[in-house]
Amino acid sequence: MVVGPRQAAVDGREMHARRHVCSREEWHMSSRRRLYGLFVVGVGALALAASAAGAWPPSSAPTSKPPASGYFAPYPGGDGGDVTIEATSGPITAGSCTYEQVNDDPHISSTAPRAASIHGWWVRDAGTCPSKANVDQELQAFWCDAYGCRWITVGFDSADVYAGGGSGNRVTARKTCSSTKTVGWRGRTDVDLIGVSDPSGWTYSTIKNLACEP
Repeated sequence: MVVGPRQAAVDGREMHARRHVCSREEWHMSSRRRLYGLFVVGVGALALAASAAGAWPPSSAPTSKPPASGYFAPYPGGDGGDVTIEATSGPITAGSCTYEQVNDDPHISSTAPRAASIHGWWVRDAGTCPSKANVDQELQAFWCDAYGCRWITVGFDSADVYAGGGSGNRVTARKTCSSTKTVGWRGRTDVDLIGVSDPSGWTYSTIKNLACEP
């Protein structure tokens, strides 16, 4: 088929238009790729910056003094009174053993230097129990910052001890005071029977306002 000059001119214009459309589509696609790349880099940079700064609040129970500016504070309604011995979990049954998780209340230690302290232990109620259990004891202080107020763990100890409590058969969590500012304190205790599958869970102490800042 022979194409005349006029048809050739029309075909040329159509070809040029198609090239122009393709060029515009490629330019938009390239721009979208560049913007997406900048977005990914920006998100990554923000994540790294937040990680380096110790972003708060944490997603789980707190474990130490946060890096954000804030302060330890009294707990609203904390009684600040004398120690009330033995906050207990009530009977817990694991296998053929019935036992309890026990702690006293946070208090100022009688041993220098001045420190807040709490003890945790376990008692056998009935059945056949192992001779020892692992006791985890945490000591927590009340902390406030821009994200609100919450409990953070400032002291911890863990040991395998015999049942009954008393000196040598309890675990002590302790934190030296940096000042005598009044701060809210509490503790929590978790007991794991050695060689026996038992329920997990913490037993919390009474809250006390003490003249002791971590």
